[in-house]
Amino acid sequence: MRLQRIEQFIAVVDAGSIRGAARRLGVSQPALTRALQQLEEELGVQLMQRSVRGASLTAAGSAFLARARVAEAELRMGADEARRSSDDGGGLVTVGVSPSAASLLLPEFVTALRQQRPNTRIRLLELSPGTLPPLVREAALDMAVAHHARSHLDAGLRFRPLFEIQMRVVVRPGHPLASARSLNELVQCAWLSMAAPGLPGDLIRQSFLAEGLPAPVPAVHCGSHSVALDLIAASDMVGLLPPALLRSCMAAGRLVELPMAKPLVPLDVGLYTRADSPTAPAAKAAAQIIVGIARRLALSGELRSTDPIVGSPPA
Repeated sequence: MRLQRIEQFIAVVDAGSIRGAARRLGVSQPALTRALQQLEEELGVQLMQRSVRGASLTAAGSAFLARARVAEAELRMGADEARRSSDDGGGLVTVGVSPSAASLLLPEFVTALRQQRPNTRIRLLELSPGTLPPLVREAALDMAVAHHARSHLDAGLRFRPLFEIQMRVVVRPGHPLASARSLNELVQCAWLSMAAPGLPGDLIRQSFLAEGLPAPVPAVHCGSHSVALDLIAASDMVGLLPPALLRSCMAAGRLVELPMAKPLVPLDVGLYTRADSPTAPAAKAAAQIIVGIARRLALSGELRSTDPIVGSPPA
């Protein structure tokens, strides 16, 4: 069965007619009609009903379509991986990073990968943590660095723990509760959350529940750290920031850290990759560099490692 015929069949379904599909594919209508007939002859079933109003799927066609889309995607992915498996030092690596991890890893990662593989192209996406694992699973990303909800891991993914981030509670200078030392004092505040509503891993909710307190419903959900900074600095909302980003904000006088008596539930940050796909050379090198940076940060004392190979220093 030829891939081209599967692609042509899918194109007709998506266009709703042979005429529309022929125009998209740049082929003649008779040629496309003949290709569909050959596919039907090969399968031994009728896939489509043709009429003056267009083309519609038969029951057999609907059953075949679902498998055809999967097959087309898998074949294209296989062809791409085959091309990339020949390691000429080039290739493309696509990495997703959550805002909390971006400032810790990206500058050193890009420098190291370019030194090691100057011909490799790098594509970086900073996205909210909840959106990253599905993109890795769907092969839109080669890998992602993001925090992991301890009780939840999507099927088809592998997660390697790297380190913990101890988030800080922040408000604007002069906030009425700038001297608060416990979450109990902040239950009634308007919170800004970086986690999308309904997704596992909401650190605000986890931290309040760990203290036996009712979890506040965030007033705002925001996937951008830069926007979150502006909102917190211009209002009485309370938010969480990683230490690396907080230092620059405090130095600029935009935000202050609350003197919490107890630390919050930490973020478990690690590397997401696909569990069932071979790794191209460029992606393998990128993953090794990310793991190496995390180890160095842990050994320097900047972070607490959760990498099972490195281990954690005694508390």
